[in-house]
Amino acid sequence: MGLKQTQQLLAQLYTNTELRSRFFANPQVVGLEMGLSDDEAQQFAELSAAQVNVFANSLKWKRLGEVREMLPRTAKALGKNFPTLFWRYAETTIPQGVKKHREDAIAFADFIINVAQTEGIDPVWIEDLVRYEQTWLLTYAQDRCYKMLRLRYAVHQDLSQKNVLAIWWRFGRRSPLRHFVL
Repeated sequence: MGLKQTQQLLAQLYTNTELRSRFFANPQVVGLEMGLSDDEAQQFAELSAAQVNVFANSLKWKRLGEVREMLPRTAKALGKNFPTLFWRYAETTIPQGVKKHREDAIAFADFIINVAQTEGIDPVWIEDLVRYEQTWLLTYAQDRCYKMLRLRYAVHQDLSQKNVLAIWWRFGRRSPLRHFVL
């Protein structure tokens, strides 16, 4: 097994609580499901389940902290539901890449929007607020952009129900990101 495949399997064990529990309960069977040979499954099984759990939890808390900094108003609005939703999201996703924290926050915003649409989340304006903060993240890193977002609530002000149009633009790499709300 190569280094990259080993890292991917460890990442799955660290991020997926259900998989981790099943693996340490029956490493040979679950190892086979993960594409490991008997010897490789045995090597992974020699890891301390307690230490893997501690490390996995520390990774999730670190991710939560990073995402909370990038979606501050959403985190404040959701209160204790923010980490609850993040734990659900983090069970199925592994951030990757150079800008993985920003990408993680953008993907988590998609997750919140999906949950808000399918399960409903209070407050009623949370979907608009998440989309607003997500758009900031999407536009901020682009050299050039023009983005319009139609919202049902004034998330930039008092959160009252009224139609709002938010616009972001940047003309070039050296120009600042501009933002305007109508």
